[in-house]
Amino acid sequence: GDAAGAALAEALRANAETKLRTLYLDGTGLGTAAGTSFAALFRTSRSLEKLFLNNNSALGDSADFALAGALRDNAETKLRTLTLNGSETGSVAREAFEDLKRTRPQIDVKR
Repeated sequence: GDAAGAALAEALRANAETKLRTLYLDGTGLGTAAGTSFAALFRTSRSLEKLFLNNNSALGDSADFALAGALRDNAETKLRTLTLNGSETGSVAREAFEDLKRTRPQIDVKR
């Protein structure tokens, strides 16, 4: 669920030496807390290359907006794939992802 996803993101952020490259969290009930925790992770992450968050409709617009902003701001991110199919992305988050696409075209975001 949401709390477990947030705790996982915080643990990964606290462990700067992690070598985790791919993480599948499809359909795990993630919400805003997990989304903002993953955004915090993306501000510093140097190893995660693929993150799959499909079918987590509770992530919502604010979490998606935070994720896009964190990826845009981290010039050293290794993330290349982010999937958010099935999340409720509103107009603010859609604009943030369009901005991300312009500034970090190497990141493939699927919504």
